[in-house]
Amino acid sequence: MKKNNPLLKVIKLRKTFPGVVALNNIDLEINEGEVHALVGENGAGKSTLIKSIVGAYKKDSGEIFFDNQKVDFNSPAQAFQSGISAIYQENSLIPQLTVIQNIFLGAEQFTRLGIIDEKKIYQQYLEITEQLGFELSPHDKVRDLGVAEQKLVEILKALIHKAKFIIMDEPTASLSADEIEHLFRIISELKSNHISILYITHLLGEVFRIADRITILRDGEKIDTVSTKEVDQEKVITMMVGETLKDAYTSKFTGHEKCLETVLKVENLKRKPRVNGISFKACAGEVLGIAGLRGAGKTELSRLIFGADKMESGQIFINEKPVQIQSPLDAVKQGISLVPEDRKKDALILMLELYKNITLPTLNQVLNNGIISPSKEYAIAKQAIEKLDIRTSGVKQITRYLSGGNQQKVAISKWLQTEPKVLIMDEPTQGIDVKAKLEIYNIVRKLAEAGVCIIFISSEVPEVIKVSDRILVLSNGVITDEFHQGVTQEEVMRTILKKSK
Repeated sequence: MKKNNPLLKVIKLRKTFPGVVALNNIDLEINEGEVHALVGENGAGKSTLIKSIVGAYKKDSGEIFFDNQKVDFNSPAQAFQSGISAIYQENSLIPQLTVIQNIFLGAEQFTRLGIIDEKKIYQQYLEITEQLGFELSPHDKVRDLGVAEQKLVEILKALIHKAKFIIMDEPTASLSADEIEHLFRIISELKSNHISILYITHLLGEVFRIADRITILRDGEKIDTVSTKEVDQEKVITMMVGETLKDAYTSKFTGHEKCLETVLKVENLKRKPRVNGISFKACAGEVLGIAGLRGAGKTELSRLIFGADKMESGQIFINEKPVQIQSPLDAVKQGISLVPEDRKKDALILMLELYKNITLPTLNQVLNNGIISPSKEYAIAKQAIEKLDIRTSGVKQITRYLSGGNQQKVAISKWLQTEPKVLIMDEPTQGIDVKAKLEIYNIVRKLAEAGVCIIFISSEVPEVIKVSDRILVLSNGVITDEFHQGVTQEEVMRTILKKSK
């Protein structure tokens, strides 16, 4: 690694969203041939930073220099053409095309007659795959590849396009141990060829294996950049969490101390690869938090309980009685509702009016002689707006034009119409501002006080601690620990990070 030769230099970068300062004057330097880790809790600003660098987000202020030139990319495609490649958890490949077609897309070789020189392309493919120890038929369709193979195709694509700087966002998610080792060998090879890597992960064990330096973000602020050789995992965890937060959010939330009535019990739920034998119980009036990294199996667990996915084995009990849940309709009949993780994709129909979204699960309640009664829908929607303080111009407002926080309130209200005994909330504050988060917390508290059993799933440890009476830590599809009131953020984070190595 060449010292004092930054390939990428970010100076005082600032990015805000309505009500939120996502990045506050961030400085970052990444040297040529360096593996640089970027760490921080969910919501720390990691994704916003890389999206601002590659032009997916327009920065509010600050400067970016790449390869000794000031840059201001308008799009990730422009950054890619300049030598910056971002490999996200969700790949950007074209599934219908073959491996070699994806790799050389935009970098085709032509003969003098203007025809694609397939022989030359194939020879170049063989050379680079041999160099990296990569064995895969170039003519396989990408849609037929596994996750690990697709990530490697993206790396090859970056190299063919002469990338000098590769961003890897949670690259080992869904990879096996052998696949992770192969990826690490490739990263080492890239480093030896003076290619810089920005490696984003929650898994500190990986950071200390491959990174030269670590930059820690917290709440949109840069805490420090340190040499991997000069710190240990405990020190990095403390910087991620913040010493001033050690005793934060330890007060009781609902005051729920003992279980008077077990409403939900699950025994040995399985659906591989993400749910590998999970058992727990939850009580009336309890807020049961489920914490863990993305990919730990939290969403998959919620979908099994709600009947959106079919379990391979296991049993669900409601009020101590076994129930068969084969579909969401079965779950609703048993008193279980789910506010899903992706409100825009799975919870709401954004082009419909607010009132239609709210009454969608309970249309049987708004029928007059088999015909939907708009007046009944309006009445229910007006009550929901008042109860959850949804900021809207009226019941007929198109849902897509609401703020993220108010869209989330609509998603919650929609399922409250079913009068659930158990309400599962998967990442309920994702993508909303601080004020809206506090309003969601208040809704959770009131529902619990009314006796509803809340399963509160989140990747953000501070909020899980803030709202929960009890916390289960999920890692690799199993429950690895349980915490009760009084636990600190640092204790939960330490458990999550160590169990997820």
